[in-house]
Amino acid sequence: MLIKDFGPKLSEQDIDAIEGEFGFPFPQSYRKFLLQYNGGSPEPDTIDIPGHPQSPTDVQVFFGVEREVKTDCLEWNIELIGLRCSIQRLLPIACDSGGNIFCLNISPLGEGKVIYCDLNEPICKIYEVAASFDDFTSQLRMFEH
Repeated sequence: MLIKDFGPKLSEQDIDAIEGEFGFPFPQSYRKFLLQYNGGSPEPDTIDIPGHPQSPTDVQVFFGVEREVKTDCLEWNIELIGLRCSIQRLLPIACDSGGNIFCLNISPLGEGKVIYCDLNEPICKIYEVAASFDDFTSQLRMFEH
């Protein structure tokens, strides 16, 4: 996977501070991703959403810390997902072009799984996408016409 338009370099202390604000340690694979890229746009960018009628979708951008665009910021999306999809304890990690959000489920029952939150529904509908962050990024593929 290639990441374009990644964010400013983060330190371990930067991530520790965000984790402190969120109140939960991030999975190691996601911490590593933030340290290496701090968000950005992946290539390839297509992923299947099992059970979703409009699957596949894209991963437009992975969120990061102190990104230039406010909606690409992890902090902004933590607030958004708390308002729109408070079904479980979720850490937003990316969005698709339709404004729906990919999250790490950090509740005790689903810890580390990546889910897709369809925010176009009146009540947030969730779909399990991958067993872990690494599994999620390994599933990204080129779009087939």
